[in-house]
Amino acid sequence: MARFLILSVFFWLCAAAVGQAKGPITIKSDRMEVLQNQQVVIFSGNVVAQKEGLTIYADRLIVYYTKGKGEEKREVTKLVAIGHVKIHKDDWIARAGKAVYFRDQEKIVLEDNPQIWQGDNTVRGDRIILYLNEDRSVVEAAPGHKAEAVIFPE
Repeated sequence: MARFLILSVFFWLCAAAVGQAKGPITIKSDRMEVLQNQQVVIFSGNVVAQKEGLTIYADRLIVYYTKGKGEEKREVTKLVAIGHVKIHKDDWIARAGKAVYFRDQEKIVLEDNPQIWQGDNTVRGDRIILYLNEDRSVVEAAPGHKAEAVIFPE
């Protein structure tokens, strides 16, 4: 029974993650813990989450979901990646200590020493916000700090 529950939860997690992109979110890890009453699934150990050209690597990934109408209807609302976070999308790579993906906004917020590379070019700050559907980003600096970009002209 427990095995069936875990498999069914994993199935709906992947299937219900269809958001503005057409495909599901596929998540692999060493361990998965389902907290149904809290509407949370925690993946830990060598986590790899993939969604149509976007891959997130982390030590731990917390998936938040809501229950819709009917017992089978669930919707992923947010992913929180913690520890050695690396994100790869198209021709850029980001690293941070923490990343939060907001599904409804298709937005990723990077914190804890975030940095992004696109080829040899790099940006860093105290917080980086990536708007995936808009192909834009915002780099914020804390008071007393500066956002930094290193750009190699072609």
